[in-house]
Order: sequence, then structure tokens, then C-alpha cells
Amino acid sequence: MATWGEFEAASPQIAGAGRRLFTELEVAFIATVSRHGRPRVHPFCPAIADGHLWGFIMDGSPKRRDLEVNGYYAIHALPGREDEEFYISGPARRQSDRVLREIASAAMSYDDADDRHILYEFLIEHALWTTWENFQQPGMRPVHQRWHAADSGPISLA
Repeated sequence: MATWGEFEAASPQIAGAGRRLFTELEVAFIATVSRHGRPRVHPFCPAIADGHLWGFIMDGSPKRRDLEVNGYYAIHALPGREDEEFYISGPARRQSDRVLREIASAAMSYDDADDRHILYEFLIEHALWTTWENFQQPGMRPVHQRWHAADSGPISLA
């Protein structure tokens, strides 16, 4: 697993696309798995600060319960410039440190993270940046760049 800063150092191009999309779009989708094994998708506002990927989740939210049960997530941001998307997955860990809450809160696009919001750090195991050649034209095809925490850099898959 890698923090956002470690991911960014290992794969600056893919991480740069993710940072840009998270910043431009402000809302991504987070997928979690319920205790019954059912997948769920929820809107989510991620933020990058101090070399970490953060998110506040309401205490009573199904996605918070899911993260407490198995800890794994996938986050998908689309459609950037309409011809790209970004996906990451890995384990999430709950953070209760007041200083970390302040750092994460300052980076958020909204201003209402109170004590009902639980702070999570999202570690990165896999990342996928997809761009589209010939977008909405004949011959349109995806170009994938992947990163895995165990790898030393991006893998381009045309």
C-alpha cells in the first residue's frame, strides 16, 4: 500500500491526472462492499493534503459502515476532459488525530466537516488512468496506464 505522496513520487503522471480530476470535479464515486457482500456506489468528496488522500464520511452513512467492516474501497473520477477517467483502490483507515482532521478539513471543497464526519485516509494499492484516443470518433479506443503499489512505475496498456 502507498500513501498519496508515495504514489505521486512513484508515478507522477498518473497521480497528476488523479489530482487534477479530483480537484476539477470535486465529487467522485466511492465503491464499498456491504457486510453481506453487496457492492455499493456513493458520491464522495476526496481531498489531497500533506501527501495523503482524505475523505470525511458521515457517521451514519452506509459507506462508513462498509469501510469499518472490511476497509476496502474503490474511487472513480470521471469524465475529466470528457476523454479521461481515473480509478484507485486499496484499504481505507480511520484517523482520529485532531491535527490530521484540521489538515484534511482545510483541503476539502466544502466547509461542514463536524464531529459527525469521520476522517478516513485512503491508501493506494492500484491506480488506473484511462484516456480515449479518437474520442467520440470512429476508431475510439481506451489507452490505460496502470500502477500497482508493488511495481516501481506505471505500466502503459494500449
